[in-house]
Amino acid sequence: MRRIQLVALVGTAIVVYPASALASGAHHKKPAKKPSALKNGTYKAVFSDNEKFNITLQGAKVSLPTSPAVKCIGPVPMEPPVGSFVTPAALSTSGSITEHAPATAETVPGNPPLTGQSTFSVTFTKKGTASGYFEENLAGTVGDAAISCASGKVPFTAKLG
Repeated sequence: MRRIQLVALVGTAIVVYPASALASGAHHKKPAKKPSALKNGTYKAVFSDNEKFNITLQGAKVSLPTSPAVKCIGPVPMEPPVGSFVTPAALSTSGSITEHAPATAETVPGNPPLTGQSTFSVTFTKKGTASGYFEENLAGTVGDAAISCASGKVPFTAKLG
């Protein structure tokens, strides 16, 4: 009978010790860090061809204080500015946004401008960086000839600065 009591006592001690050790913090794990939010401010951005521009992130709104120009490939090489993205636009919860805006570019004097659309896409990280692209697609006529101008996706990177 004493052996059974001794085994029961030892078994109880083994079960109680880990519970009390956890309660006292002996096996304490660090609490998980709260994810940090995206960093507000002006991001200094640059295209691969070294053209610089700024992107402003304030709260959950993004805007471009100035519209950069992108190289447009067509019958005549052009660098029209992208459409106006000055009005702040809402950022998704994932930290990204893709916006479209009307765009125009002057051609030969006396002819109507090329018209079309600009696309601005950016994704922000919690580390204070961002990346994305601009795209410009324009079409129109010069005299009797239909012409178009397409930039393709022009990538950029940005850093809070």
